[in-house]
Amino acid sequence: MPKLKLEQLKPGMVVAVSVKNMDDMLLAPSGCELSERHINILETWGIVEVEVEAAEEAEGPVDPFGKLTSEQRAHLEQETRAVFWELDEASPVQQEVFKTIMLRKAKQSA
Repeated sequence: MPKLKLEQLKPGMVVAVSVKNMDDMLLAPSGCELSERHINILETWGIVEVEVEAAEEAEGPVDPFGKLTSEQRAHLEQETRAVFWELDEASPVQQEVFKTIMLRKAKQSA
């Protein structure tokens, strides 16, 4: 369930976690399908982010590596490996950090 900035919200998206103002007043319950009016109300109350369900499905799945050529991906991997002093392939933590850096670089390149 990703958090989207208010300007990324679109009518039809579904709220995953209830949105309340500072006084604990309910602005949008979980499961609510957002309308233009809901988005305007959230903006009026100064809400910055909203957790929504299946945001990727609404916009279509995005694979940042799909937009790269094999040469670009190899260059990206080589560039990322240079950041690590010594990458321990057996360490799940280092593998996850490596994947995260690769994803961010791929998104920046796309």
